[in-house]
Amino acid sequence: MDRETESKQVLIIGEHSYIGNRLAKELEKRQIHTEMAGAKNGDWKRVELADYHSVVIVAAIVHKKEREEELYKKINRDMPIQVAKRAKAAGVRQVVFLSSMAVFGNQYEKISVDTKPKPESFYGKYKYQAELELQKMEEDRFHVAIVRPPMVYGENCPGNYGKLKMLVKYACMFPDTKNKRSMIEVGQLAEELSEIIVKNQRGIFHPQDKSYVNTAQMVRDMRKEMGKKTYLFTWMNWLLIPLSRKIGLMRKVFGNLWYEK
Repeated sequence: MDRETESKQVLIIGEHSYIGNRLAKELEKRQIHTEMAGAKNGDWKRVELADYHSVVIVAAIVHKKEREEELYKKINRDMPIQVAKRAKAAGVRQVVFLSSMAVFGNQYEKISVDTKPKPESFYGKYKYQAELELQKMEEDRFHVAIVRPPMVYGENCPGNYGKLKMLVKYACMFPDTKNKRSMIEVGQLAEELSEIIVKNQRGIFHPQDKSYVNTAQMVRDMRKEMGKKTYLFTWMNWLLIPLSRKIGLMRKVFGNLWYEK
């Protein structure tokens, strides 16, 4: 165990989180003692936070119906703020908040360091409000790291990637629109989160894979893993490309959304 890790203990809030569990494995590989706590049932409130160097907040409400605004507000904004306040009072050195690319809404294609967040969904709106409140708490002895990953993928991945993988099982033909998207593999995200923790970093982070992803290529690769061939065609691009700029679902599938490197 090296000097950077010997005194660190990490609490991950979000015990059933796909990303949280992958991060715990990565930290344990680095010989950093890690524990998990639940969010919805308030388990984290019964944990003595003074025992930890870093608290990582990965729990969130996502993919729920938009009418459930109070639930989004409670888990995505209020809970992270409460955690950070308690952590700071307890002497925790760092809070890492897993936010989302969703804080930028759907108005942009390219996102640079100067791009201003414009969340449109309740998910993005309350994530961003939490970010702002956490940043206000930051001091020299209390670091806040905000991480905004794009779509996460990996083995047994839930969410939009998991849904897409189920759908493409039957997509022997797929439009080849040559779009450009940022994504990140869950193992790569866990490694980057671990680096932020080990180095006690602060600030805003936009992690992503080294290469951008094209939806058609991603679909073809998914189907190749299933032992299926895919025919890509371009004859509908004249219609799909303009629709991807106007219709939400079309934009998610065929639109551009990428972090500038």
